[in-house]
Amino acid sequence: MIGYVIAVSLSCLVGVAELVSRYRDRPTTLIRVPSTWVYVLINGAAGAGSLLLLHTFDWRFGVHSPDVSAATQILVASLGSMMVFRSAVFTVRVGDEDVAVGPSTLLTALLAAADRGVDRMQAKTRAHEAGEIMRGVSFAKAKLALPTYCLGLLQNVSAEDQADLRTAVDALAGSEMTDGQMALNLGLLLMNVAGPDVLRSAVETLRDEIMADDPEDAAVPPPRGRLLGDGEGRARADPARSDPDQ
Repeated sequence: MIGYVIAVSLSCLVGVAELVSRYRDRPTTLIRVPSTWVYVLINGAAGAGSLLLLHTFDWRFGVHSPDVSAATQILVASLGSMMVFRSAVFTVRVGDEDVAVGPSTLLTALLAAADRGVDRMQAKTRAHEAGEIMRGVSFAKAKLALPTYCLGLLQNVSAEDQADLRTAVDALAGSEMTDGQMALNLGLLLMNVAGPDVLRSAVETLRDEIMADDPEDAAVPPPRGRLLGDGEGRARADPARSDPDQ
């Protein structure tokens, strides 16, 4: 039984690592998405199934020691299931794309479902955080300093990720959006790489250098679901949200 536990754990760990690598800014969100659990459990079931087959056919791979044979079977089952479930029998040309047909098709579909589930769950939180962090920031002043500072704070960002970020920022600078809209999107781009906590610290450190001269020029609208402060420091509800007839 302990062998099955180890094989399932190793296979599940591979699935978790795949998902965490896709959501670096807030990996804990994965816990609340059912499709991510399905993806991880499918990986674990594949490891258990592979080990069951090895036991059924008594494949020992030429090893005579019972303990060494059991360890070998566990490793082969875990690693073998990873390779089999990520393999393709053949490739079909559909339009302009090559579509792999095989066990990997199932995992690709489950991974896509997990992506959509996590994106839907993170979208509202990311919108609030980006609006709060980037409020008052001038894109014209921050487009070079803020990404450079965030990347400097991080020690393990690959050269490819850095180049992709610079390309995205350059494309944003060439758009026809307002300065406030570009600042908001800059915050979302940096959150993808650094996460909200690092971005918030970077903005606070550079605030005197990257704030807009005229706050109206870089006005990032507050999230509509939040409370608006009145002139006396108290909080009042947004009338557009509190009155369903408006």
